[in-house]
Amino acid sequence: MFIAGISFFSGLMLIVFSIVLYWKKAPLQRVSRFLASAFLLLACWDFSVAHLYSGLVSKSDLLLSFYFPVDLILSLCIGPILYFYVQVLFERNQFQWKKQIGYHALPLLPAVLFLLYFAAVPPNERIVMLLNESFAKHWMVVGITVLYYIQSVCYFSYYLLKVRKLRTSDYLLVIDQQQMNIRWLMYLSVLSLGTTFIYSLVWTFSSSMQINILAQQCIFILLIVYLFIQSLSSTGLSMQEIIAIPTEKEPELIAIVAAPLQVECKLNISEQQAHIILLKLNEILEREQLYLSKKCSLSQLAQCSNIAAHHISTAINSYTAYNFSDFINKYRVDHVCRLLQTEQLQKLTLVAIGLECGFGSRANFFKTFKRFTGKTPTEYLIIQQSILKSVDSRE
Repeated sequence: MFIAGISFFSGLMLIVFSIVLYWKKAPLQRVSRFLASAFLLLACWDFSVAHLYSGLVSKSDLLLSFYFPVDLILSLCIGPILYFYVQVLFERNQFQWKKQIGYHALPLLPAVLFLLYFAAVPPNERIVMLLNESFAKHWMVVGITVLYYIQSVCYFSYYLLKVRKLRTSDYLLVIDQQQMNIRWLMYLSVLSLGTTFIYSLVWTFSSSMQINILAQQCIFILLIVYLFIQSLSSTGLSMQEIIAIPTEKEPELIAIVAAPLQVECKLNISEQQAHIILLKLNEILEREQLYLSKKCSLSQLAQCSNIAAHHISTAINSYTAYNFSDFINKYRVDHVCRLLQTEQLQKLTLVAIGLECGFGSRANFFKTFKRFTGKTPTEYLIIQQSILKSVDSRE
């Protein structure tokens, strides 16, 4: 009864977590409620497992006859649920998750088909399958489990890459004039990949369904508690000090520099203050050319400009069309364009020029350049050469 008990306890814990996230007022209410819905689905998974093992331990024909493998379907919902959570967190109202739900629901189809197959089996045969553990060895169950591993690795790898894109801005995400450090999402992805690998080893070398479920439950509880704690502190449920920005007619930079970095603080920077910050950033970037370094980060720019990192991030995110990464990449693209109009091209290849201008790889260089200019570096070069030839012919 231990596994049934821990599953039931985990389900109750998830319901409590979901109630807290749903009803507690927070600036990121939509994100919190989406995660609350995810916790409710996972609670249903726990109760399904508790139902199964209560029947197995007591060998109750009544309990086992009413068991249906909805837990297989719910386990495949974990990856998509966290995917939507991350996308809503990053894109907020711009993300239309209802339009994408069909694509992410496709992996559920094998589990749904197996549920229908299992429900069509006579109750007596279902009970025998569960008692002699032939259920866990069924080829469809094995296939769904393998699909779960593949799905988990793909989703958690995506979360990791998504968050790492903000590493140049110290993993700071500005949402509705609030700054949030989402480094914890990267840690969650790494932790999830590691625990998924451990569970895959247990599932491979253990033939006991009880040991497999116990390992899965321990991993789920660990991840759920970590996710709840971090979401509780990082989506506005525990607000920190609010910084009041002076609103004089001619604000001085001294009021916004050298302030300690605050996470989740409400930032009310006016357009005039942001304009002053952006002018100073432009002056420093043009003079020092910090963007030519692949390691150009928000903290480095804050140190060079003597402006607090969270004010820089807020000014860029709120008063330009870019985030910090795109803001720096715009300077890099402009620098590349200038180089393509000089003799520097005779010494370096296009890829070498991109790397010299701070891009980390050829793929990143070409993709970013085309996003800002609408042309690949090669296409841009051909146009520049044709312009130069036409000018020379006129002369």
